[in-house]
Order: sequence, then structure tokens, then C-alpha cells
Amino acid sequence: MAIKSYEKNGETWFQVYVNVRSKGNRSLRAQRKISGVKTESEARRQEIKLIRECEREISMKESQGSSWETVVDAWEENLLRDERRAQTTKLDYAAAIRNHTSAWMKRPAAEISSFDVREALNQLKAGGASILHQNKLKLLINGVFVFGMENGLIRGKDRSPAYGIQLGRKEETKPEILSIGEIRTLLEEAKKLDHPWYPVWAMAILTGMRNGELNALVWSDVNWENRQLSVTKSYNTRFRSVKSTKSGQWRTVPISSELQSLLVELKERTGNGPHVLPRLTGWHKGEQARILRQFCLGIGLKSVKFHTLRACFATQLIRNGVAPIQIQKICGWSDLETMQRYIRLAGIESEGVTEVLEVLPEYEVTAKVVSLFGRNVDKAKSNL
Repeated sequence: MAIKSYEKNGETWFQVYVNVRSKGNRSLRAQRKISGVKTESEARRQEIKLIRECEREISMKESQGSSWETVVDAWEENLLRDERRAQTTKLDYAAAIRNHTSAWMKRPAAEISSFDVREALNQLKAGGASILHQNKLKLLINGVFVFGMENGLIRGKDRSPAYGIQLGRKEETKPEILSIGEIRTLLEEAKKLDHPWYPVWAMAILTGMRNGELNALVWSDVNWENRQLSVTKSYNTRFRSVKSTKSGQWRTVPISSELQSLLVELKERTGNGPHVLPRLTGWHKGEQARILRQFCLGIGLKSVKFHTLRACFATQLIRNGVAPIQIQKICGWSDLETMQRYIRLAGIESEGVTEVLEVLPEYEVTAKVVSLFGRNVDKAKSNL
């Protein structure tokens, strides 16, 4: 706070400046300034008046709590200390909040309403985002609000404005998959053309390992005697570094006879190199999905992403009677929820169950089969 005199047109005037900060939250402050005061005594009276105005403003701000930007900053700082989540996940969460709620940053967080949240979600929807993506943003916004309320940054609220907003039923997308015939075509054509990605695709289908796990696999992970691969780490394309697996836990994958043959062939190629699979430029740049899609289209197969190879591994094991709990352990899934998608995809749950009906008369069934697949088809057509 200050009172300063200045000269104007040969006369002495006074300027009053007041700056008041909150004692509880130093980021909150109020400022006032007035010029053209004729006397110092009047300037003193104006100073008292401005201080009271600033104190009322601070009191109002304190009752509302912090700005949305302050809450987000504190939430992000807390999030980055959470060792249970991957670094990329934490950065993506923070970027999503800042990107989709940028218009709120200077507003008091307590003023943000359900209307504001719906508007942000509608903008995301207008951009083509799925219900799943919209729901993720809603959960993030809700998480920031809960954090703010629990830590005294948002006051006067007992519930997040994201609470109770309905986005409709989540549409489960059917996973991409290749049949056993298509898998064989993919690998046969890649082998025939000596495609550099052939060993990577083959290894993915024979192990169910994730892209980053395959990239990080080294020869010390191969236990020839026990015929097992140890999956303990994963390569992160974004940070160009090796980290833990997605679940943070290690697991083992059995080495089948086909996989052993592939490993022997790779060992002969790599010699004393540390990595099991070749170092491919496109892989280092994160282009594995684009390369696989292009190759599939080029040989007449449907376009699939790289992660589909992992789904192919799981589905084929399910169809061949391997217990889901064993596949869960091999693939490194933390629960059986993901497994259920592949069980449905493989059709194991419903295969043959309708055979128990047997409700049609035997003669009628036989007659229809003969007319559909025998010579009576032509006769039936002539009678139409």
C-alpha cells in the first residue's frame, strides 16, 4: 500500500495504491488504485476505503475457494507423485484436463456448474469422440473436483458438478481379429517375401506379448532349459526408454515348439546382439500399426492394428480349450474382464448350445436339407 505525490500542470496531486493478499491462500489478492486526489488527508481516507473494498473481495474469493487453474495445478502435482500410474498416463490425464477445460482456468472453481461440464463433453462429442472417451473426461473432471473439495481448495460445494451426468450406454467395440487361416496367410506371405517384420509378427502371435514388451525382449529373458520367456519390461516409444510392463508385474510365457524354432533362427541372425528381435526404424518411431495395416491390405487381408496379434493369440488358445485363467496369466491381464471379450469373440460360450432344442419333426428337417443341398433344388425352382 502506498500514497505517492506527483506534479501535474504545476499542481501537486496524490495517487493511492492498495494491494491485499489472503492470509490463508497467498495466490488470492485484490488490488485498487486511484489518482487525482487533491490532498494528502483525502488520500489517507481513500486508502482506508480501498483497503476495505479489497478485504471484502478477498473474503468473497476465500469463500469460493481457488480458481480452477490453481486446483488443476495442485491436482496435477499430486497426480505426478502417484507411483501406481505410468508416467505417460499421468501426462495424458493432465493434458486432457488442461486442453478440454482451458476456458475455466481463471474462473473460481466453485462457480463451475453442471452446465459447464456438459458443454465441455458436448464439444468433445462434436469432435467425434466416442462415449468411452467422453466418459473418461467426465471422470477426470470429477476427480479434480473431488481432490479440490477434499483439500479445501473448493469451498461451498458438497458435490462435483460432473456427478449425475449421463452419457448413454457405452458401446463395446468388437475387437479386430484374424481367423487361423488369415493368421497363416499373414505369416506365410511375410516369410515368402522375407519381410523385415516377419519375426516380430510371428513372435507376437506365438506369445501374446504387447508391442513394447516385444521391443524390450533380450536374450537373457530366454530360458532355453525350462522353455520359458520372462516378460519383465517394456519399451516406451514416447520417452524412448525401457520401463516396467503395463501391469507393473513380471510374468512367463511358455516356449512352444514353433516358438523355439523361431528363436533358434533369430539367434543365428542376431549373433551376439542383446535383443531377440531386429531393431527396425519404423518400430523405433512407433509405426508398427501402420506397417502391419499396409501389409495386410497388400496381401488381401482385412486391415488390423498391431495389438490384434495379441488378440489372435488369446482367441486361438481359447478355441483350443486352454483355461481362461492360464491365458490371463500368460498375457498379463490383471482380471478376467478383458478375457470375457475374447471368449465372446471366439464363440466358445455359445458354440453348439442350440443343438439341444430338436423340436422339428424328423421328416420335415430331412426334407428341407435334401431340398437345399441336393438335386431337388432345381425341381423346387421349376415349381415356383
